[in-house]
Amino acid sequence: MIGLSFEKVHGRILRSLKDKDLKKGSIESTKDERKNRLKAFDRHPYVVEWAKEVRSIKEQMLQDSPKLMDEFRDHFEKNGGHFHFAKDGDDLKRELLQVVGKGLLVKSKSLVGEEVGLRQFLQANGTTVFETDLGEFLVQLTNGVPAHMVTPAVNMTESRARKVLEPYVGSELPDVEAMVLGVRKFMREKFFDADVGLVGANALAADTGSAIFITNEGNGALTSILPSKLIIITSIEKVYPKFTDAIKACTVQTNYSGFMNTSYIHVINGPSAGVLGPKEVHLIILDNGRTKAMGSALSETLYCLKCGACQLACPVFKEVDGAWGGQAYTAAIGIPWTAITGSPQEAKALSYFCLGCGKCKEICPMSIDIPELIRRSRST
Repeated sequence: MIGLSFEKVHGRILRSLKDKDLKKGSIESTKDERKNRLKAFDRHPYVVEWAKEVRSIKEQMLQDSPKLMDEFRDHFEKNGGHFHFAKDGDDLKRELLQVVGKGLLVKSKSLVGEEVGLRQFLQANGTTVFETDLGEFLVQLTNGVPAHMVTPAVNMTESRARKVLEPYVGSELPDVEAMVLGVRKFMREKFFDADVGLVGANALAADTGSAIFITNEGNGALTSILPSKLIIITSIEKVYPKFTDAIKACTVQTNYSGFMNTSYIHVINGPSAGVLGPKEVHLIILDNGRTKAMGSALSETLYCLKCGACQLACPVFKEVDGAWGGQAYTAAIGIPWTAITGSPQEAKALSYFCLGCGKCKEICPMSIDIPELIRRSRST
């Protein structure tokens, strides 16, 4: 994958600096990032120690990755699930197309999906896809890319969101509450009509074969429960040895994202044994350059929990938001992620806009030396 050149990245960043609406959205989204995080730490003081534990677990996980994946697969299949491995994006899309077919698919937020252009691929092959996360739905309607790992439409102002949503919801939306209720009504029909649900996973537990994903909206539950077929997509660096390790990692991710609590923690162990819930559960786990990265100068990237704290703390992100980034991953840790999973050439072009201030490293729960990884991306 070639990606954008330095000149095109530079031009995109210059255009974003002139976009007053984007600038307003960026200021609103980042002004309280430190305060929100400190509030979360006050409520959950143990989370800082948990972050150190998870870092240690991550270090061992990467060494034991094949063994952990085999253990997870064994337990997941015993639970009644179907396990698939995808070496790259094309492989994942082929696997997925065989499982999905045509029809209607409702999708919860997934960075792996963005990484491989999943929604666009399915739509081009006859599947109707609706993003059910409000932020991702806004991104879908504008044919854009996520600006942030956790809050994909973080740079969109209320007025712009209103203009985007009104044609689809079919009524005027005077305030945020009306927007939420309008999308809620619109989405409910899609959930009940869907043939397939698709969700990501924040963590996998090898000892139980469990997939864990966290959300702050109820869309994740409806996506994973209402359709008769469920697909989970995730990546190889998320297989934790124990269920307790996986839960700790999800908690650390939540608090470092600036949330005192995540609204929902979902655990999927296999298909439903009752009247409601999916009768068929598939999990596709993606490599896409990660195994190769384990032995490279960018290996520390794989400790990332994708909490997005480094992005919100980054002074460049505060100015240009998602304009500084690749197809799926923006700003700070997004640069080495782009080098690993996307285009090393584009990551190199993006790396020149880093100030090297170190705020990203300071705030990272995994203590990843992000400025050094960005410098290494420049030499790839």
